[in-house]
Amino acid sequence: MTMNPKPVILCVDDEKIILESLRAELRREFVHEFEVETAQSAEEGLELAKSLLYDGMELLIAISDQNMPGMKGNEFLSQIKSLSPETHTVLLTGYADLDAVRDAVNSAGLFRYMNKPWKIEELGFTVRQAARSNGYQRRLRDQKVRIRSLTNSMIYALEAANQKSDDDTFAHINRVSAYSAALAKALGKDDLWVERISLYSQLHDIGKVGVACQLLNGPDHFTEREKEIQKQHVRFGFLILSTDGIDEMAANIAHYHHERWDGNGYLQGLRGDQIPLEARIVTVADIFDGLSTARSYKPAVPFEEAFHLTLSFGGSALDPELVAVMREIRQVFRQIHERSLADDNSVSLIQSV
Repeated sequence: MTMNPKPVILCVDDEKIILESLRAELRREFVHEFEVETAQSAEEGLELAKSLLYDGMELLIAISDQNMPGMKGNEFLSQIKSLSPETHTVLLTGYADLDAVRDAVNSAGLFRYMNKPWKIEELGFTVRQAARSNGYQRRLRDQKVRIRSLTNSMIYALEAANQKSDDDTFAHINRVSAYSAALAKALGKDDLWVERISLYSQLHDIGKVGVACQLLNGPDHFTEREKEIQKQHVRFGFLILSTDGIDEMAANIAHYHHERWDGNGYLQGLRGDQIPLEARIVTVADIFDGLSTARSYKPAVPFEEAFHLTLSFGGSALDPELVAVMREIRQVFRQIHERSLADDNSVSLIQSV
């Protein structure tokens, strides 16, 4: 059986003794996990990187000295990032060159900045962090394919149940995704966390495929028994998404997005920060979108009215901190809302031709 080639760590430094030290330490630390390649100039390193990538190798991390003849380290790492955006870049320098660090952060998406002489513990930690990050990115890409498939299945199932059209459902989940990502970003969450909630919020109502179609078209005239059945969609969503290989965040969103900050939600009756943050965020997005867009059983509430009404739920249905963040990014919400209206109008115009 052919084994997959090990990911590569590329080290570049014009001082041979430094380069040999890097190679020896990294090979000793990661002999079974990664290959270590070296080059004595940025130009040589660039050609080596191109060759490795051409051969289908994974370039996990590029570690470069800054002060070298010819091309400097920050320039080299910038070019590496252009060739292989997923490669992590580390700048080594023996002096405090803040301009080089700034340039590397801006143009090379610098992963780490380390002073010479480095500590092997710090270097090893950096490589392991890069490997974990790359592994997570691969899993996220795989999950995007699965989420897209689940989303399409949900759309088709709901359409078959005559709940709403493909266009309406896609528009709703796209808006909830956009509002959720905007809130997460404003909270200061890292890019991966924002990407995850943007992706998984699209499945917040997937459990509706397990609810009778006559209970999906609006709350009018529900009996108490029917209301209880309708609430079960959060449990169905949790069961659908609680499978190996799907991020726990997805199941949390489906399960808890109808919990309330004051404990009066369903099905668990959780309150406050007992509710996972991702579910609290999606609840804000879902409520605002439900108010500001038309449904089969109600007209849309104008943007300003819907926005202020959502804010008024802070401390009762909604996390007051998230409501405060929402107030700060009002213009972002407006842009998402208006873009969605423009898209809807475009679809209507096309359909009328």
